[in-house]
Amino acid sequence: MPEAAKFQCPNCDAPYKVVRVEAPPTHDHQLLCLRCGGPLHGREGKFALKYFLIDGSQRRPILGRKPS
Repeated sequence: MPEAAKFQCPNCDAPYKVVRVEAPPTHDHQLLCLRCGGPLHGREGKFALKYFLIDGSQRRPILGRKPS
């Protein structure tokens, strides 16, 4: 099982846990911070990165996205 590491958005300091999963290259779409909409890295070499927002209480909707 992959280990989760702590990560903070470089734009707004939103706290995330990030997991690296080995995955073949695909047509990856741009990943965006759930709080500020800033760009996040989607890959690290042969690994795909998955982000999990830790503190969802301050989540703000991103322009153009419907709230869940």
